[in-house]
Amino acid sequence: MGYFEGLTNGSFKKNSDGNTVFFPWGVLGRGRVLPDEPTETKVRAFVDRYYKISLPTIICVGVIAGWGWSFLLVPIFGAWFYLGSKSLVSKYPYSEDKLTLKEGYTSSATGHNKVTLWLLFICSILFVLAGIFIAIAAKSSGQMILGLSSTIFFGASSIAIGYMLKVKHNA
Repeated sequence: MGYFEGLTNGSFKKNSDGNTVFFPWGVLGRGRVLPDEPTETKVRAFVDRYYKISLPTIICVGVIAGWGWSFLLVPIFGAWFYLGSKSLVSKYPYSEDKLTLKEGYTSSATGHNKVTLWLLFICSILFVLAGIFIAIAAKSSGQMILGLSSTIFFGASSIAIGYMLKVKHNA
């Protein structure tokens, strides 16, 4: 079980009839009921491939060329995901079920291993501490905003990953 499998799992859940429901936009959208296992495998493979290509590309471009360029890639990758997922699931019925944050994080936790989750949790906590330090030592409003943004973002990440660790521990 790898990192990208964990991310992919967060978009799927089983409904009360035992069918797999795919939520392309997570908790923000409606899910589609997938008819069989081969279809689920195709959709999972697409989502996994999307994460494996888009996330490293956006991060590498941000580090090498600057984060402004990375933000320009987001709509391009968003369009790819929208069109790709739509072509795979548009003929399947919508589900009446909703995906909750708890369900999404629980599904995601099943795809991650404990070591990965612990490393992500520790790194998130370190980024929270770095954000606090930056905010305290800020010499400009831009540095203050950077520090506070980092603290809020990685604080939320720490909570989510901490929840997944709890789920993994109780499983």
